[in-house]
Amino acid sequence: MTLEQLAALLAQAEFHKVLKVEPLSADPTGKVTLFLRFDSAYTIFKAKGNYHGGVIASLVDVAGAMACSVVQGHPTPTANLRVDYLKTPANCDLFADGEARRVGKTIGVADVTIRDSEGAVYALGRGTFIPADPNPAIFRN
Repeated sequence: MTLEQLAALLAQAEFHKVLKVEPLSADPTGKVTLFLRFDSAYTIFKAKGNYHGGVIASLVDVAGAMACSVVQGHPTPTANLRVDYLKTPANCDLFADGEARRVGKTIGVADVTIRDSEGAVYALGRGTFIPADPNPAIFRN
């Protein structure tokens, strides 16, 4: 899947539009980088600018799913997700680097690092995803 195809896939989901996540890179071997521009709507304490943990978890989920999706060429729904929060990001843009570790017939596994532009790591995540094509007629052009 190319970067353009990844952008089109992200644009299909209404939640991705709400999250305002942007794809920066996509490698068909299963590596993606997504960008999330800071928005005060993502905060839990507006005065401090601390991101809500759910936004971070969503970013991990989307980056992991997209890492598996670029390998498969179609959406890969989430089966399980784990997020380890290392520190709280505040008032900064975030990057999600996702890497598919294995994509088999029944399960895909991806690791995700959430960082800022300086390289500070805020969260690490791992997800398992369902690589089977859910409905070829819906997702193919």
